[in-house]
Parts: sequence; C-alpha cells; structure tokens
Amino acid sequence: MLEVVQRVAQGGRGLEWLSGPPIAHRGLHDASSGAPENTIRAFGAAIARGLPIECDVMLTSDNEVIVFHDHKLARLTGIAGDVNRMTLRDLQRLRIKSTDERAPSLVETLDFVGGRVPLLVELKSQRRPGALEVGVLRALRAYQGPVAVQSFSPHSMQWFRENAPEIPRGQLSGSYRWERHPGAITRWAYRHLLMLGISRPDFVAHEVSCLELPAVRLWRRFGGPLVAWTAKTATAYAAAKRVADGVIFEGFDPLPSFAMPDASPLLRTA
Repeated sequence: MLEVVQRVAQGGRGLEWLSGPPIAHRGLHDASSGAPENTIRAFGAAIARGLPIECDVMLTSDNEVIVFHDHKLARLTGIAGDVNRMTLRDLQRLRIKSTDERAPSLVETLDFVGGRVPLLVELKSQRRPGALEVGVLRALRAYQGPVAVQSFSPHSMQWFRENAPEIPRGQLSGSYRWERHPGAITRWAYRHLLMLGISRPDFVAHEVSCLELPAVRLWRRFGGPLVAWTAKTATAYAAAKRVADGVIFEGFDPLPSFAMPDASPLLRTA
C-alpha cells in the first residue's frame, strides 16, 4: 500500500477537483421532477449547480457503451431483461422511471457535459477487461475535460493502468453486504483493500459505512486520496467529509454544508 501511495504523491494526476464540491451520484437526480438517475436531465441539473458528476457505464449487446447502473432493466424501465442482451438502439427506445428521459450513451454524455464540470465514470465490469474498457477509453481519448475512471474490479483498473496511465483511476470498495459475487474470501480481500497491488489506483473510493476499517485508515495515514460513497443525508455527508477528501452524495442538498478544506492529503499530493 505504501508503494502505491508514494507513486500517487510523486505523480500529481490533476485530481484536485475530488476535494472540491461534492460529487452528484448518477447526476443530480430526482425522478419525481422528471430527472431520473444517469440521464441527461440529471446531468444538466448537476452542471447548473456546478457539481461534479458520477455516472455508471456498461456494455450493450452491440458493444456500445451506455450510461446505466443496473444490469437488469426492470427497476428503471419496468421492462424485464438484461442490458447486455439489448442493442443501444433498442435500449434508447425505453424510457426511464416513466419520464421522457432515456439512457444516453457515454459519447452523448461526454458531448453534453463538455468539460463544464468534472466527470467520474464507473465501469460496471462483470468479467475480465475487454470491450467495455476499450469502448470507454476510445470515448475518453476524444474528450477534453477533467475526468477519472473507477471500478470495483481491480482488473479493470489494472487494464487502464497498462493501457491509459494518463487517465486517473480509482479503486472502489465497500462492505460488500449487497454482493454475493465474487466468493467470500475475495470479497473480504476487496473490502480490506488487498487488491491495490493489482489496480495501483490514484485514489480509493470506499463506502461511507466502513470508512473506519483499518485498511482505509492506513491508506489515509500514508496520505492516500480517499473518496466516500454514497452519503444520503447531511449528517452522513458531514461525517464522511471529516475522513475523506471528496464525497459522493444523493437525495439531499449538500451545498449549505459544503466547505473547501484548508488542506488534505489529496491536495498535498498534487
């Protein structure tokens, strides 16, 4: 872990924005007002507030990269099926949460954001790196604006380290209470950041409920940049901000409680 942090400290990486305004989880979304998660309207709402955006991407059956969180369609579209079994064209015929919004492609999202706010792209990798990573990299190499990638898969981030070291990357981790795959031993290793030697990330993004894990505290003690996800109340946001450089949020307005820290490990590495 110390070797990874020392490399980050030497490299800079242009990640100062992670210590800035809180990051809008899947955009500044509110389905009741017609701006469901991971849609252009939710991204526009975040941009209007000057907030960085976190979004999720996965692969369609025709190897296009779509902005969508769930591997199943039902929760967001009311239609049964798997995202990776449908083409981009067919997916974009569906509407999200009974609104007029549809799932945009990553290219459409990048064109819309246009560098106006920073963008944090989460790869929803289920398998070994391949077409998803290639598609994301192709889109990002044509993009002008502050951007970083992150994934729960250390192998996905290893792929970016080897093929696009210029793009900042984050290792996602958490409690894994919601997840049965991979196996219990692997989940334990992921939870306690034992995969960092594989991904060698520029920052760690860890679940707000377990920021006090010894591995997370050790990462911070060494000066490692940390992002907390996902704060859903002002209280959770304030608690996470005391520990982490940046906080991903949803479901409340964090701006009244937002304050730029005087200094943090992240800013000191730049």
